[in-house]
Amino acid sequence: MENTIGSFRNLLPVDIRFGVGRLEETSSLLEAAGIRRPFVVADPAVLGLPPVERLVETLRATCSELGLRAVSPGEPTLDDVDDVGADLRGFAPDAVIAIGGGSALDTAKGARLLLANVGSIRRYTWPGEPEPILPPTVALITVPTTAGTGSEVTGGVVMTDSATGMKVAAPSPHNRAQHCIVDPALTLTLPAGPTLWGGLDALGQAIGSVVSQAHTPVGDGLGLEAVRLAVQAIPALHRTPDDLDARVTMACAALLAGLAMNVSEAGTEHSLAHPLGGLFHLPHGLTVALMLVESMEHDRQYVPERFERVADALGAPRDGTADGSRAVAAVRRLLAEVECPSRSGRGGHLRARPDQSFA
Repeated sequence: MENTIGSFRNLLPVDIRFGVGRLEETSSLLEAAGIRRPFVVADPAVLGLPPVERLVETLRATCSELGLRAVSPGEPTLDDVDDVGADLRGFAPDAVIAIGGGSALDTAKGARLLLANVGSIRRYTWPGEPEPILPPTVALITVPTTAGTGSEVTGGVVMTDSATGMKVAAPSPHNRAQHCIVDPALTLTLPAGPTLWGGLDALGQAIGSVVSQAHTPVGDGLGLEAVRLAVQAIPALHRTPDDLDARVTMACAALLAGLAMNVSEAGTEHSLAHPLGGLFHLPHGLTVALMLVESMEHDRQYVPERFERVADALGAPRDGTADGSRAVAAVRRLLAEVECPSRSGRGGHLRARPDQSFA
């Protein structure tokens, strides 16, 4: 048999705790690790969630000192990360706990980076000539409250340069969390827009990890399972947002997609989504969704056999084509089913239901 598997290397040393109610294990995790001065970086919207309120109260009672910073909503800027980094440097924590969506997690990851690396986050960002990122000096614990970006397990830190409007990044394996707590119940109050955008972001990541040139067998396994789960959860949550089983399925799909992207790469849809989001200030998951079908249609010409595997994971019936078009058609049907905004007319205007928020 011809050997078609090349050499590869994957390292994902993240302690993952997944399941409804797992947030309650945070304080025992800190105690076991000897952490006494944690600093919480959180999305302000989630600080009012009862489980998060209870966690903060517990940490105040059990830790010697607790730092807390509510970060600005929306995607972080370089200045945002520098600002939170200054807070961390002043507090000198022995761990950072990040709670929220991808923006809050990226802010915390970038700020934690600044505990071990001097100066501004600008020194470590790409495009440009970033300086090497040194290993972290304190542990990072991520608690996602959305299901989509996979930031809880990735080494990426995505920010916006306010001066240019460009998306920039400070990627490094050193940015990965040491502990990740995924409690899908935290996503139950997530509005319809962010729920859908997050789900489609995860789906795009999962597909990209399988079809990108940097794919590995490890990434394939994670990515294809993420596709299978996401295509179940996204329509279910569109129909019934309070379906806890669907929330669990979507949270797992997002986690696996993040892992898959981290051992492989994102695809064309993400390369196009970043400038689109920076230019029009649209949610990242929405821009991924807008680029997904067109990217797949283009990319399948080069790796049709990979798109055939994606089509199988999507549950698309065989039609004898073997050219990856099944996968494109399946995603097109999914986007129509969940009433995802589409591009139409000259200039790519967005169409959406009148009650559909881009928030």
